[in-house]
Amino acid sequence: MLKHTVAALAVLSAAACAQPHAAGQPQTHIRTQEQPAMNTHTVISRYSFDDTVSRLQNAVQSKGMTVFAVIDHQAAARQNGLNMQPATVIIFGTPKAGTPLMVKDPAFALQLPLRVLVTETDGRVQAVFNDTRGLIAGSKIDYADVENSLANAEKLIRATVSQ
Repeated sequence: MLKHTVAALAVLSAAACAQPHAAGQPQTHIRTQEQPAMNTHTVISRYSFDDTVSRLQNAVQSKGMTVFAVIDHQAAARQNGLNMQPATVIIFGTPKAGTPLMVKDPAFALQLPLRVLVTETDGRVQAVFNDTRGLIAGSKIDYADVENSLANAEKLIRATVSQ
């Protein structure tokens, strides 16, 4: 009898926790996709902070990509009475490379456009960016789909700050 009572209570508890579906309202189905931790690469720049930011913007544009935004986190912090190390994020890409990836996997749009952080800590300027294989992990995108586009962005960043 105790087994039946426990089972009945479990069923009632589950039913009580379920949210009713309002008539005429579409049901929402939540699908979660486990993403592995994003891997990043850090490359020490041979240039000053400002020169590194400028060189990266110029390199991106010279390859036919668009710089969509440049976010100066240090300036934003200053405007709010806060101090922090120099930190600028360059957001860039090209629809020619990104569109086919988003067609193949619409959720991949959350990974695009690409970003590179330029920061300076302890007198060292660094470029930090996401690993291409990490970006596509858990998506419907294969490495072969990005080896001539996103992977080349990694190479461009490395070359721009280290040569």
